[in-house]
Amino acid sequence: MYKLYWAQESGAMAPQALLEEIGAEYEKIVVDFKKEEHKSEEFLSVNPMGQIPALVLPDGTLMTETAAMLVQIADRHPEAKLAPVAGSAERARFFRWLFFLASTVYPTIRRFYYSERHSTDPSAAEGIKASAAKDLDDQFGIIDDTLDPGPHLLGETYSAVDIMLWMLVQWHPDPTRLSEKAPRVVKAAELVHARPAIVRTWQEHAED
Repeated sequence: MYKLYWAQESGAMAPQALLEEIGAEYEKIVVDFKKEEHKSEEFLSVNPMGQIPALVLPDGTLMTETAAMLVQIADRHPEAKLAPVAGSAERARFFRWLFFLASTVYPTIRRFYYSERHSTDPSAAEGIKASAAKDLDDQFGIIDDTLDPGPHLLGETYSAVDIMLWMLVQWHPDPTRLSEKAPRVVKAAELVHARPAIVRTWQEHAED
């Protein structure tokens, strides 16, 4: 059984949704950020960065980094066909967009919401936030272009990378602006959002 270190509205959304899609058994280990459990010695021994998610594979192997988890889970369950075959051209496209989302879009969203962490000058926070908002327009615009014709990032094939995109769309600071700047991105996320496994996952993360 998988063990997923979990917090509401965190990066655990994507691996949880993928586990739900596959129908894999997993245990949620809730980390309460309000109680600062992510700073506890116990959790830091799991992930020294103090970040959610962390994942323990059925064989006891510990993983951090959301994108890496998605690849590993999908590869462990090839019957679900949620990642292309290793070495294929589709796999290259899968990696391109998964790592673009993880290394470019995800940090930009964090820079928007936590702008004060990106400078030692408190007065710089608003400028950092404005810069992040512009970068998000550009980054989602790039994704929007590749979704023509879509409907998924791999064309007709739904995969784990679409789950990652869906998660990041939920965190966009201005949904109306995203709809204007990247309508195909919004449509792609809506298709994912309608899937039963994603509905189950979202209900847990969105509930008060």
